[in-house]
Amino acid sequence: MTPEDLRILRYQLPPFGEGARPSEEMRAFCRFYGIAFTEHRADLEHLAGYVNSGPYRVALHCWRQPQAVANLFIVHGYYDHTGLFSKLVAWGIEQRCNVVIFDLPGHGLSSGEPAVIHDFGDYAQAIHDVLERVRLPELPLWALGQSTGCAALVEYARRFAWPFTAAVFLAPLVRPANWRAVRVAHRTLKPFVRSVRRKFPVNTGDRDFLAFQQRDPLQCTVMPLAWISALGRWLATLEKRDLGVGPVLVIQGDRDATVDWRYNLPYVQALFPKTEVLSLPGAGHQLANETESVRTRYFTRITEYLASKGISLDVNA
Repeated sequence: MTPEDLRILRYQLPPFGEGARPSEEMRAFCRFYGIAFTEHRADLEHLAGYVNSGPYRVALHCWRQPQAVANLFIVHGYYDHTGLFSKLVAWGIEQRCNVVIFDLPGHGLSSGEPAVIHDFGDYAQAIHDVLERVRLPELPLWALGQSTGCAALVEYARRFAWPFTAAVFLAPLVRPANWRAVRVAHRTLKPFVRSVRRKFPVNTGDRDFLAFQQRDPLQCTVMPLAWISALGRWLATLEKRDLGVGPVLVIQGDRDATVDWRYNLPYVQALFPKTEVLSLPGAGHQLANETESVRTRYFTRITEYLASKGISLDVNA
């Protein structure tokens, strides 16, 4: 797809609802990103549209199926979008979940300056507004976040009633790697520039994903300093205390050079007491797009964890 195709698609998105059937442009989008699941499943329904959230129009996708056993709510990471989470969406569908995923403000098909946020509360508000709009069957609801998506869920827990029976955090962001150096560079550069050139690190063993990411037309190629400012303000208010919503399951790779995971894990455990941690030797930060062997290992643990919370997925899928 070209940037012009995506601009037109973003403009043409309908309000999300029962009538929000995918247009031909949306079907082309789904084929391009490998999320055209309805082309292979006649019993699967796909709704796509936007939800208003403050100043943003947030792009939203929902896949529903008969005989579902649970509802899965996915929150992607920084620089990511729905199209890059095909593996997680596919797995959720295979496990007989209805799957909801949206693009964070400034990402994917959502509105907003690319990769910019001025208040992490906007991420939490987007989660709230999406959940308010989506009509799902009365089944257990569980959340799966990646990196900044986990931070968005943390902020959501601070502001709203927690609706999730269970939650799984992949490589959660609290503090990024080399945070002190990042802050020094931020203070030095902020008076002079609005952004710096983004680097594309090798953060997964899946080389095909890394190659696709480089040519993905929805990728932002800069690091906006406004996002670093917002992260700093958020961290300054984030008290290291129980949020009162129960534990989560954390999946963390030991080759993650994007977040300061040695600092973050105890912090998350303080926010969510009795949290369990699965450490994945050799895994990088982009766990949503790690190699099949890595994903198989953590999918198995997620299935076991959800079963302990009363959510029985389709283990034969």
